[in-house]
Amino acid sequence: MNIRKEFTELECEWFRRACNFTPEEMEVFNLRVKDHSRVEIALSLGMSESTVDRRIKNIKKKIHKVL
Repeated sequence: MNIRKEFTELECEWFRRACNFTPEEMEVFNLRVKDHSRVEIALSLGMSESTVDRRIKNIKKKIHKVL
């Protein structure tokens, strides 16, 4: 699943409401759908790339649960 390219803005808004993202996951999700890379997200949010990867993994799990 490619969060950056696979979903419309309307679908992303639905995920924001339905997935119960944590505040950090929401920040990562919002940057990811705006086509920011993992490195850009890490720098922007002051977290490591591995933390960003974990957040993305959790985001994808939550999206799969609501689909």
